[in-house]
Amino acid sequence: MGSQTLNSRSLRLVLIALLSVSLPVHACINESGTNSRGERIELSSHAGQNLKPHLVTATSKTWLIEWSRHTIDAARKDASFNNLNNLAAVLIRHGRLPEAVALLQFLERKYPGRYETASNVGTAYELMGRNEDALKWIQVGLERNPADHQGTEWLHVHILKAKLGRVAAPAPGRSILDLDFGNGATPSRPPRLPAGNAGKPLSLYELGQALRYQLLERIAFVAAPDPMVAGLLLDWANLELLAGTVESADVLYDAARRYGSKDATIAVRKTQVAKILTRAKARLWQGQGNCELCEPE
Repeated sequence: MGSQTLNSRSLRLVLIALLSVSLPVHACINESGTNSRGERIELSSHAGQNLKPHLVTATSKTWLIEWSRHTIDAARKDASFNNLNNLAAVLIRHGRLPEAVALLQFLERKYPGRYETASNVGTAYELMGRNEDALKWIQVGLERNPADHQGTEWLHVHILKAKLGRVAAPAPGRSILDLDFGNGATPSRPPRLPAGNAGKPLSLYELGQALRYQLLERIAFVAAPDPMVAGLLLDWANLELLAGTVESADVLYDAARRYGSKDATIAVRKTQVAKILTRAKARLWQGQGNCELCEPE
């Protein structure tokens, strides 16, 4: 099959999909929050109520229309790797998964060894329920570029292995990462943190970044309820209360519940969040607090 033929067919499929497509677009802004000591901290990513809209799977795809049209126009003018790979991403976003895989397989033949192709075809296969194929290609992408997805693909691999039953079962009540935050009102630091792409244990910041990146991407495709997402959201919430912002912890606990978590610590820790915020309002915030999940200098 020639590139022009495949390109034209894929473009027509996208045009059809555009007739019924929606998700909100969010701008990048500087935000602030409150740490567990009640101190104000500056952030470079969404937190608290501004994080909340990102924790819900959109039911419409209006936001995709402009991006899809731009991508289609670019691919028509120049059938380069980047433009065709972007077109595959459009097809994935519109749920045209077999067509996306066909286009990505063409790109793998024409431009072998690109990590973007491997990552995208792995995602498409997972959404098709072909987890074995998905794991193979996500691992290939990770080998080609360990820094892809901000170095968080170790978590994608772990999720797929968990789906396939290839990771040890966690302790009761824990997520697939088997992190132990204790049962207190304030989470305790887990005695063991997972290893990242380099095989070394992650810092709290790196773990928080991985959960943020991978979950926000996954939630765009996986609607509630979902037990695996629920457990990982609870991990992220506990990390935020332990070493990030309590406002984010609050909305993440709610999201974990919505995705199906019934963990008893949620109510206790949301009460703790309320107490911290009440104390913080009663005193004058001074300076910048320490936050292990905040971006390093």
